[in-house]
Amino acid sequence: MPLSLIEGALGGIGLFLLGMRLMSDGIRTVADVRIRRIFSIFTSNRLYSLLFGVAMSMTVNSGSAAVVFTIGLVNGGVLNTFQAMSVLGGVLIGASLSLHIPIIPYSLIATPLIFAGVLLKFFARRRRVANAGDLLLGIGLLFLGLTLLEGSYQPINHHPLYEVFNGVFYRVPTLAALFGALVSFLVQSAPSTIAIIASLLHNHQVSAALSGSMAAGGLVGVSAMGCLASVGGSYISRRVAQVFLVITTCVTLLYILISPLLADTILYNLTSATNGTKPYLISQLSWIYTGASLCAALCAVALSGLISRLLAVSEGSKINGTDAAQSSAGYLDQRILNTPTIALEQARKEIVRMMTVTSFMFADVREIVFEFDARRAETIRQHEKVLDSLNHEITSFLARLSRSTKNPEINYEIPGLLQTVTALEHIGDRCEEVLDGIITRKNDGVIFSDAAMDDFHLLLGAVADVMSSTELAVRNGQPIAADALHQIKHSTRDCFERVKQSHFDRISSGVCPPQAMMIFNDMTSACSGIAELCWNVLGMQVRRSNEQ
Repeated sequence: MPLSLIEGALGGIGLFLLGMRLMSDGIRTVADVRIRRIFSIFTSNRLYSLLFGVAMSMTVNSGSAAVVFTIGLVNGGVLNTFQAMSVLGGVLIGASLSLHIPIIPYSLIATPLIFAGVLLKFFARRRRVANAGDLLLGIGLLFLGLTLLEGSYQPINHHPLYEVFNGVFYRVPTLAALFGALVSFLVQSAPSTIAIIASLLHNHQVSAALSGSMAAGGLVGVSAMGCLASVGGSYISRRVAQVFLVITTCVTLLYILISPLLADTILYNLTSATNGTKPYLISQLSWIYTGASLCAALCAVALSGLISRLLAVSEGSKINGTDAAQSSAGYLDQRILNTPTIALEQARKEIVRMMTVTSFMFADVREIVFEFDARRAETIRQHEKVLDSLNHEITSFLARLSRSTKNPEINYEIPGLLQTVTALEHIGDRCEEVLDGIITRKNDGVIFSDAAMDDFHLLLGAVADVMSSTELAVRNGQPIAADALHQIKHSTRDCFERVKQSHFDRISSGVCPPQAMMIFNDMTSACSGIAELCWNVLGMQVRRSNEQ
């Protein structure tokens, strides 16, 4: 393979993956409550979600890019499973329509998006505008990567990829469909994929029936990009991508089974046109691709409700694992505000999940203190974003619930739930402050003495005990006894005082340098803040229990 083709392919894949990561992070940071509400309106039912997917795919002129956007929206908590499946179905239809309707190529808007993203990212003063720059930069890099990939596989007549497999993929319909999926995955453009298959047919390298299987197999390549985009994402985004891949694969296999029945229609015309012009072959193959896309889209839309329910059950079984950190509130729905009792119970479920995320965040911080792991540090940052998102959604939901009901018992419960949500979000902030101290210590090469590390280990153990008591109280909804809370406070404060006195002794003796002293102070203060916030949650439950 010529060196230029290898460079283009590798560079395109690298830019595509980088753009995909920046775009996904940008969606999570930019998508606030208002933007989520807008997307909720545009995807409020199956038809609207389908049309939204069609519009998105035709706007970016790439089914693969639209699939990546959709998975990014799911990972960012903007779309749920029900909405995502219908949107993905619309993406397939939009990608097939781009074969028949001339659209502005994405290569023309890649560089302007990159330029705009860089300007916003590095020169904007407002954090929200800078986050929007990350989003635009990610989209631009993704489009630029697609452009490089497409150009790397355009030399059709002499490209080694299409010659080396001549004895394998050009004889059996199943393998021909696999070849079409491979080409679609690499080229990332439905028009380019169809053009490649038409060239192979025009040069008599494949038969008409096999070319039809290749065209249908292109759907699998588009959906496979969703699986790649979901790597490292939330549990629900990975499952949506996998289910979508299964649906397109089943439709492709079904097409291969019924392809002999199409011999009198499309395949007959395709066979008779083998010696015809290449544009006519592209047109016929485009209709095969369109038919397969419509079938897959209808299946995705029809099964969206069932898939949503099945994944909800599966997600529920995962709630005690790290995948509990889905970015959006899955239990909250504005329609249940008309039944305040159910709405309050759903809000409690989200608060329990928020407590789970907080516990995992603190556990990761506790582990990373003694053994730094960049991947675990990134997980902590993602957990903090999840807590911020849940805080906004639960707070807004409870505020609307308070305005919509006159039930005195529910109105009595809401302030306590709001205090718990706020405390959990602040605990996440304190955990991130500990992480910042760990990273500063690592970057500046600051070394804590063995005695300091032992004291910090003791301090983290005491805070972990308080966190465990808080998690049990929040999960069970039962407050601890006042005497037990007093004992927890007393033992934890004794631990804080011992650590503080030991730290003061080290400073007085000159063992602790100034920079290490400041970092240690900041980290211990953050840990003290976590314990105090947990005391507030437990104390609030004790006071409400006594009032009742």
